Amino acid sequence: MKKKNPSRSLNQLVSKYEKNEEFKIAYEERRFYLQIAHLIRDLREKVGLSQAEVANKAKVSQPMIARLESGDHRRTPTIETIHRILNTLGYQLILEVKSAA
Repeated sequence: MKKKNPSRSLNQLVSKYEKNEEFKIAYEERRFYLQIAHLIRDLREKVGLSQAEVANKAKVSQPMIARLESGDHRRTPTIETIHRILNTLGYQLILEVKSAA
């Protein structure tokens, strides 16, 4: 009879692989896309606009807004597109770079 693997939390799995540089890069990249996704969705809902309304005002497609809000990293929008969407929502994009150390 096979032993069942004990369940692990995401934090346990991440800590197991965090010394692997490739994993760290991929994990941080995915986390970045999800942060952008949640930010855009939350701001859109806060101002009370639908995805279609934002898309129309920002001159992008509604499916692109949906992909962006879902964190779909396969077709990443440009910074210019994210900037236009945020402007449509009444916000501006300000980039900040910090040392990872």
